[in-house]
Amino acid sequence: MKTMLLTGVLLALSGAGAVKVGVLLPLSGAGSVSGQAARNGYLLALDEINKAGGVLGKPLEVEFADDGSSPAKAVPEFVKLVTVDRVDFMAGGVSSATSIAISGPAKQYGTFMAWIGAAAVPVEDAFADHPYFFHYHPWSYYNFEAILGYFKTLKTQKKARNIAIAYEDGPFGSAGINDTVAAFKKAGFNVVMTEKFKTGSGSFGPLISKAKAARPDIFYWVGYDTDALPLATEIKQQNLQVGLVYGTPPSWPVGFEKNNLSDNIAGLSLWLPASPQAESRKFVAAYRKRFGNVTEEYFAPLAYVNLKTLAAAINVAGSTDKEKVAAALAATNTPTPFGPLTFSKSNKTQYQGFKAGNWLHFQFLGEGRVPVFPIKFAQKPMVWSK
Repeated sequence: MKTMLLTGVLLALSGAGAVKVGVLLPLSGAGSVSGQAARNGYLLALDEINKAGGVLGKPLEVEFADDGSSPAKAVPEFVKLVTVDRVDFMAGGVSSATSIAISGPAKQYGTFMAWIGAAAVPVEDAFADHPYFFHYHPWSYYNFEAILGYFKTLKTQKKARNIAIAYEDGPFGSAGINDTVAAFKKAGFNVVMTEKFKTGSGSFGPLISKAKAARPDIFYWVGYDTDALPLATEIKQQNLQVGLVYGTPPSWPVGFEKNNLSDNIAGLSLWLPASPQAESRKFVAAYRKRFGNVTEEYFAPLAYVNLKTLAAAINVAGSTDKEKVAAALAATNTPTPFGPLTFSKSNKTQYQGFKAGNWLHFQFLGEGRVPVFPIKFAQKPMVWSK
């Protein structure tokens, strides 16, 4: 864990009484692609915040902690940030499993949480009664709403009827799987397979054999970036013939787009560098200047927005009083790389940011992620392979 205090350059000492934000991320383990992207987004935001005068007249401090993509590691790291490092606010959060694990301590300590990930419904259940929980990422039912809308278009345009579903056996993949199947059936699809797998196992032979026998039009999988390459490899080796392979990992493996196994695989993203919003173009330019490249992982701009809006709310509140900061953050209405950010109620929590309308559907085409739906954002026609 390392305190990062930036005013454009790293300062050696922080000022007394500086506001401290703890950031819990999967910097290692299964969610590390998302975690590392988010860390860069936080660093970029921190740089800009402190160049602009900091928070409450002092440079903002951020304490990063690695949850290792593991609930067992997340809990002590969270408790240390809150009780030993005595951070004023908590941000971060990518994994649903780790977020569920820390929900008890968070409510015990009354921790103010500005959370960027953890979309599974059990997380929403865990924080439903927490008064200081702000959730930026769409919940899984918003994600599915966007996916279902896209698949309905494929049903109309491509006569897609049969869907095979593969899902990881943790909260991310398993929560709500019965509702997912029911929603597909209600929309007129035939769900010809539902098969769970252990994320990171790399063992997909029997699963793809079963999918091949089911003859789906769409192969839909829910897992993490570590599953993408072995799954794509097995699909290629067994020559699974489908119209579309569609995956929903929070992030994709680094360099996956350069592997021909990624060709035509589709997915969901809150943001892509090609997103047309003015704030997106500003973010891309600032990110390139800061890091020398451009990321395609939406957790980078999401973390950036997370810290910028939290800092702005603290400044509006004029103190670190949780009630005042919550009121200020709840009143947020600002342009972002994803479109406007406001907070409203979700099914169970008080403060939900982005929802179904913010999602983009893309395909890996020509060594990159290309938006293909909604049509108004599409840069190339979707490739249907059946």
